[in-house]
Amino acid sequence: MTEYDSLGGLISRLGEGIERFDERFARQLAKALHEQAEHFSLPVVDELGLEDIIVTFHMDQRMQLVVTGRLPGGVGDVSIRWREEEFPLIAARLEAEPRKDPYIIATLDFSVRGAQAVLKNAVMPLAAGTKVRIRALATIGERVEYRVESSGVNVSATPDDLEVAA
Repeated sequence: MTEYDSLGGLISRLGEGIERFDERFARQLAKALHEQAEHFSLPVVDELGLEDIIVTFHMDQRMQLVVTGRLPGGVGDVSIRWREEEFPLIAARLEAEPRKDPYIIATLDFSVRGAQAVLKNAVMPLAAGTKVRIRALATIGERVEYRVESSGVNVSATPDDLEVAA
């Protein structure tokens, strides 16, 4: 059985009983959709015939959904961006049959932007003890990592790799 809804409706259903739809909720939502990625689809995205699709809940003062995929034939990428107030207008489906190429569902949270931290462990090419500036917190399923920068070098670091300044 295929279940149809809007993205806004799906989010409301998954968030039933939650008081505040904040960054934590967005990460829980993305994790739940990632776990159901074989069954989750956005028909408007599927109609484009994109490959290697990444669906990202992008949090930078306001929630946006950013979908990126590669054009058929492997030449060029396409990105689509919707603001939170448009979520009720985006059709979403939960399919009974698994998708051949499920989406990757992620979050990119900029609410931590600018925080200072020190690397507890080396993250190549940066050495342990290097002071870094956090750019964003990213998740894909259970995987959580910070995007950090030091002297123009950008790397991904796990929470265990960082000591965030208070």
